[in-house]
Amino acid sequence: MLRNDEFSTFPYLLIGIGIGMVAGLLLAPRSGEEMREDIRRRTHEGVDYLNQQGEKLRDGAEKVVSKGKEWIGRQSESIQSAAETRKPSHEQFKRAFHAEAMPKRKV
Repeated sequence: MLRNDEFSTFPYLLIGIGIGMVAGLLLAPRSGEEMREDIRRRTHEGVDYLNQQGEKLRDGAEKVVSKGKEWIGRQSESIQSAAETRKPSHEQFKRAFHAEAMPKRKV
């Protein structure tokens, strides 16, 4: 069953635009050499555009990852400091353990 939303129809839109562009170029009144040169030029422009967009996407993703790592680092430090303030020191633990383990003597 086909989904009828914008995400499932978007690839068909792009395919239609591409077919329309190719048909327009092929039916235009130009010589074969002019047409091939125009197709070559437009293809290079399209590839350059996609490369630029890819770089922007990569830069944005790197910023998001960097901010995520910073946030995780801050949360980790916060959790560690909270854990350290709540745990008893080693000496306090030893004293409490020995006090409970040693039976009290009657004098």
